[in-house]
Amino acid sequence: MLIDTAQARLQLRPGQITRLDLAPQTRLQGVAGQAWITIDNDPRDIVLGPGEEFITDVHAHAIACALRGDGLAELLVTA
Repeated sequence: MLIDTAQARLQLRPGQITRLDLAPQTRLQGVAGQAWITIDNDPRDIVLGPGEEFITDVHAHAIACALRGDGLAELLVTA
């Protein structure tokens, strides 16, 4: 799925994997649950809970998913 917008709210269901193509300075903010984000060629694992955020410093390809299998995770993505 291609979402090309300045802001998107993503719901991540247990077992669902979402691929993200992130521009520099894209802000990922946890809204609900716990989301796990991994970025290609970056050794860090990013875990975001409600109110936590991560800002990309370069163009990045990433994968996001709900961290726990027992609940929904929600991310706000702002370019």
